[in-house]
Amino acid sequence: MSSFCACSTPAGKAGICVIRISGDGLGDILDPMFRIIRSAGDHKKYSQMPGYVCAYSGFVDPKTGDRIDDVIVTRFLPPHSYTGDEMAEISCHGGEAVKKEILRVLYEAGIAPALPGEFTKTAYINGKLDIAEAEAVMDTINAESKRALDAAGTLRMGKLSRELQEIENDLYSDLSLIEMMVEFPEHDDTPENSDKVMEGCSKAASRLKLLAGSYAKGRLLKERMQVALLGRPNSGKSTLFNFFAGYDRAIVTDIPGTTRDSVEIDIEVDGIPVTVTDTAGIRQTDDKVEACGVQRALNIASAADLCFVLIDPDEEASEASERIKTTIEARDHKRTAIVFTKSDIGINPARDAITGAEEIFRECRVIEVSAATKENTESLFAEIRDCYESLSADLTGGIIIMSERHRSLLQSASDKLTEACNAVGSGLGEDIASSVIRSALEDIGKITGKSVSAELADTIFGKFCIGK
Repeated sequence: MSSFCACSTPAGKAGICVIRISGDGLGDILDPMFRIIRSAGDHKKYSQMPGYVCAYSGFVDPKTGDRIDDVIVTRFLPPHSYTGDEMAEISCHGGEAVKKEILRVLYEAGIAPALPGEFTKTAYINGKLDIAEAEAVMDTINAESKRALDAAGTLRMGKLSRELQEIENDLYSDLSLIEMMVEFPEHDDTPENSDKVMEGCSKAASRLKLLAGSYAKGRLLKERMQVALLGRPNSGKSTLFNFFAGYDRAIVTDIPGTTRDSVEIDIEVDGIPVTVTDTAGIRQTDDKVEACGVQRALNIASAADLCFVLIDPDEEASEASERIKTTIEARDHKRTAIVFTKSDIGINPARDAITGAEEIFRECRVIEVSAATKENTESLFAEIRDCYESLSADLTGGIIIMSERHRSLLQSASDKLTEACNAVGSGLGEDIASSVIRSALEDIGKITGKSVSAELADTIFGKFCIGK
């Protein structure tokens, strides 16, 4: 296998840069580049170093003898390396010129520039990890919160793969039973065996459906939970937004229409990545710019995962009720909370009239809060947590699917197994059930890698960063 290399640390200046190299026969290629100063065991050549040790060395251009940098080189031997092949990691200074010169020397020695994801793809080819675990590597890199990191770690450590392996084993047992029913109908085509097949397919379909359902949470961990603040001008949106931000991110004045466009801030709530959006005040206006902001506010509120509808003490009950109702209907009954602001000056006099105006308002949590004094603000965070937790039942052993590709395949496999169960139960024939079960197994294999085409593998690993 040819050797390849890449920087694994981000572009730009830094204290250090890590350059990874993978391939067979690295000892002969790299020996001329290192002038080892100190190493465990006092080895003077890279090729003499045992695996999993470091050496302090000068890095030189073999053609000129020029010393480019002082580095730390680490050697990894197969099969216990990330790729499963021999690997080296060079820790050098993080300046652009240093990196470029070291890479130039490596390229001139015949080591190719790594393609996106080539290290992880090689690990997959060498059986170090499956496709699901490989994809979780990038989820780990891209994680922006504690929960996203934990979810990616669960997938990376193979918990999903083991769950799917158990389901596959059960389905292959069902297939074996079906084959016996087809080959020896006089002995094995019995109601008891048909019931076993239906029970097995039904159980597997339910497990796969639960896994697919966990994507409701996984999507938010990967894409961030969207929380919108909606209300009329001067309802306290920007003050509340600044509370979430922890500083004066949005301009707050007594002048209606101060906020004309949406403003976003990224926060983390109990490990959940959240984007809070402050929107323009909702009102009728002849100002074209403000009108565009109002329409954008309505669009943002409609698409958000959670919408806080703010009501201030001076707003008429009928006006507030109509806005809440319109918002709920536009959001197709997604989670909406009614927030009575400025509670530090007293209970909103129209609270009971507003909350009792419509039956659908009973779906909404009612929160009284003061952003100025931070009174009851913990209820806002509790609502965000509750919204996240309500998206899927925690019945998957901590597995949270973070890939739409996985969700689609899991749902497809679940639907096919339900079809197989119905085929056996309605007497359509074991042949149909067998064919559908095999198709479901192929869907599962596209997650673990057992039925992944070269084109699909290239597509998956092509989304990885260079150096990983």
